[in-house]
Amino acid sequence: MNKKADKTANKPEPTLLHHPDGWFHRIFISEAILSILLILCFVGIAYTDVVGALSINFWLWMIPVFAVAAIILEWSRYIKGDIDGFHFIRQQILHWTAVFIAVKVIFILLQLGRLPNNATAFVLMMVMSLSTFLAGIYIGWRFLVLGVFIAIATIIAAYLETYVWILIPVVIFIVAMGIYMGWREFKSLSARIVS
Repeated sequence: MNKKADKTANKPEPTLLHHPDGWFHRIFISEAILSILLILCFVGIAYTDVVGALSINFWLWMIPVFAVAAIILEWSRYIKGDIDGFHFIRQQILHWTAVFIAVKVIFILLQLGRLPNNATAFVLMMVMSLSTFLAGIYIGWRFLVLGVFIAIATIIAAYLETYVWILIPVVIFIVAMGIYMGWREFKSLSARIVS
């Protein structure tokens, strides 16, 4: 008997916790990241509503947070060999660097007086919305939903003064849907592993 075959035979099956398609990654990590990004967007939207264009630093810090979140969400696909890590990382760096430059250009236009102070926050939020939605096209539905959420929040913010409280049920609904979708994936994966 071959030693290599012997080691393979004694190797235990990966548990759901360590399985690349396991519930831990699908439900906990993915939904936790989505929840954190939604909460940060919610805080950013409220902060932008209060301080206006002064919120630019918040949104500049959000760009690397979104980039890291995108990489974490796709890491399991890289581990499984579904995507090329080098090209994915390069794509993320280029994408979020372009967003960073766009936000800096908006700030320059504000400083030059070419963009009104009260509109700057909305333009920043729409840039984040579009970039997040576009990232969702090649990352997955979570970023698509987040991009739509930021866009809807921007529109609501433009119409309502006390819009923040209206967004709470929207955030709860999106997080609940993410948990539900993750739970469905977990159930189907559990059924496949057991059978």
